[in-house]
Amino acid sequence: MTASSTPALASGRSPALSPIARLRAWYAACAPRERRMLVLAVAVVLGGALISTAEQLAAERERLARSLPAARLAYLGMEQDSLGLAALRERPTPTAPPLAALPDSIRAAASARGIEAAARIAGDRVEVGGRATLPALVDWLATLHAEQRLRPTRLELQAAGTDGLARFDAMFEVGGQ
Repeated sequence: MTASSTPALASGRSPALSPIARLRAWYAACAPRERRMLVLAVAVVLGGALISTAEQLAAERERLARSLPAARLAYLGMEQDSLGLAALRERPTPTAPPLAALPDSIRAAASARGIEAAARIAGDRVEVGGRATLPALVDWLATLHAEQRLRPTRLELQAAGTDGLARFDAMFEVGGQ
């Protein structure tokens, strides 16, 4: 034997043994009673780990089962929104009415909602003044924008009186998007 190999043999360890081989050698050196206790301990630890994993899987499956109907409803809602958006895209853009006809059509839309309104053309804009309840006024403004392509550029409101009607003055731009 050479001088370099004597220290490894003197310590009682073989330099070629892997950690698994050392573990097997240690286990083989244990008494039969210790081996049974070690096997039992490993079985208990593995059983506990399996039970814990099974409980976590069951809890997660339950959570997913509860959240699936909500996800399906959200998906159906998005699908409906998508269909509605596609229908809106296919609908042709309304054409702007002729400028001379705007005051009459504005007054007609206002009177249909119970709004007192007077309209007149001022250059390339339309000035409107009148009295209305706030919900009717908001609905009317949205209708003017959607159907007649009028966009309010100025809107002044005065507090509602005892009759519940607020005074308003508005300026509309023709053909606004």
